[in-house]
Amino acid sequence: QVACFDTAFHRGHPRFADCYALPRAFYDEGIRRYGFHGLSYEYIAHRLPEVAPAIAGKRVIAAHLGSGASMCAMKGGVSVESTMGFTALDGLPMGTRPGQLDPGVVLHLIEEKGMSAAAVTRLLYNEAGLKGLSGISNDMRVLLASDEPAAALALDHFAWRCGVHAGQMAAALDGLDA
Repeated sequence: QVACFDTAFHRGHPRFADCYALPRAFYDEGIRRYGFHGLSYEYIAHRLPEVAPAIAGKRVIAAHLGSGASMCAMKGGVSVESTMGFTALDGLPMGTRPGQLDPGVVLHLIEEKGMSAAAVTRLLYNEAGLKGLSGISNDMRVLLASDEPAAALALDHFAWRCGVHAGQMAAALDGLDA
């Protein structure tokens, strides 16, 4: 048996990049930005010297796009920043997950809408993202083929957020080469 941790590729980030603006005790207890899709990014970093040697040692943004989506800022094949944080809910919008979300929305759902923690968890992991925004599907192919305005909204939202997060990754790299 072999265990591969999907967060290990991101372990070299400086503390200031991986901590949340919370009291230190929470960080010490493990509440920090872990990043995910590390196995995918590690593979990309390993393959870049072979497939794109001119950029392999430079400042690169890689994107893991699918029903789960994220971006990773790499400098010289090493992770500098990831769009995902403590859980795989953070960052880019995904098939059924919302991506970056103001924590106040979660508090509102619990306190004002009376949703249980389990109901909010189900919403955020299974009913949000492209599926929730479009009301049609979490499948990009279905949304691209649809004439429904809600499908276009979900696609536009996804593209916009990808651009915003790419800008964040470029800032973390202090510039961008590829």
